[in-house]
Amino acid sequence: MKHYFIVSLCKNGLLGGGITANTDAITYHTGKVTVSPKYRNLEMRYEDMLSVSLGRFLLFPTVAFDMKNGETHKFMVFARKRFLKLLKQNGVGV
Repeated sequence: MKHYFIVSLCKNGLLGGGITANTDAITYHTGKVTVSPKYRNLEMRYEDMLSVSLGRFLLFPTVAFDMKNGETHKFMVFARKRFLKLLKQNGVGV
């Protein structure tokens, strides 16, 4: 079953978009054409995540994913509690 979340990618500013989560991965997607193609459909598999950390950007809640390839992807997540619950259900420790 897929779940949808409204998020903004914190990368050289805020890039609005959404995350689709299923049992294998979460995928960030945005329709902005000025963004690098890498970030238009950014798939992050649960098995490739090293750690997940929580924080704030201004007053908004964020979630940062440290990946095995050395990259870090930080998102401003609306409905963060529901998002974190879904991550735990899929075996990702927060």
